[in-house]
Amino acid sequence: MTERDELILRGDARVRGETATLERAARAGELVRVRRGVYVPAARWAAARPEERMRLRAHALAAVASREPVFSHATAAALHGLPVHRGDDGRVHTLEVGAAPAPSRSDVVRHRHDVSAADITAVGSLRATDLARTLFDVLCAESAETATAAMDAALRSVAWRGRGMYDDDAAETLSAAVAAHIERAPGARGIRRARFVAAIADGRAQLPGESISRLWMRQLGAAQPVLQHPVAIGGGRWAFLDFAWPRLRRFGEFDGDGKYLDPALTAGRSPRDVLRAQRERESRIVAATGWTPVRWGWEHLASRPTFAAFLRSHGLLR
Repeated sequence: MTERDELILRGDARVRGETATLERAARAGELVRVRRGVYVPAARWAAARPEERMRLRAHALAAVASREPVFSHATAAALHGLPVHRGDDGRVHTLEVGAAPAPSRSDVVRHRHDVSAADITAVGSLRATDLARTLFDVLCAESAETATAAMDAALRSVAWRGRGMYDDDAAETLSAAVAAHIERAPGARGIRRARFVAAIADGRAQLPGESISRLWMRQLGAAQPVLQHPVAIGGGRWAFLDFAWPRLRRFGEFDGDGKYLDPALTAGRSPRDVLRAQRERESRIVAATGWTPVRWGWEHLASRPTFAAFLRSHGLLR
């Protein structure tokens, strides 16, 4: 079932009656009104991640729009499956490509940029800016943290092959496409941030927390890590470290919630089983390298000064 199939519109056979019935269900807490005439079950909305809510809002707008919208910026990023760290999931971003563009409103931001037809693609049943154009827009419009997490994830989607294998050519192809957009817009708002993030992006990062950690390490002047450093841990098995500082004899692992809760990462295991496996893996790494493990989570990324203090406590920042 796609996000479009989860929406309930006026006249939907799943709900008898029209707007009044749907509004009563919304007031009773059974439905959430995503936009006028479009609803989603409240339980589904409550469980949705911010990126899922962005996609639901995009499908809701497309379902009632008088002309087919082209989604852009953070909304397009969510449609492409990228993380939108701390993004605003209450608004939809569209690109106005036709004559007489409609004005923005509280829940729809309509952008008026010069975009070629080649920069627009189909993402499922919707139209949106393609991956490279979307990344350019996000790099210019969002914070460095949001932009880095999105750019890293995009590179990973095209270049990561698993078990430490990274396709540098595929990553370079996407990076070059984003760089071309940057070069064509030297005076664009946020272009300095876009250049910086594009230059440091690395698809070896697996989660937004890893991306933000690396960004802040660079901004703070901390020791720069090697990503996905391979370590033989016996029995023909290998561990690929999130962060490694071989000279300092340390390795780092970011413990975000996704490592324990995201089905794509847990492979059907319970959080307890994942934790047990992580502890065994860490013991094997320490035995193989003699290095000191350094672990952190979102609580250490509450602010850059908080993270700086944490890095100093482990000898990674002077």
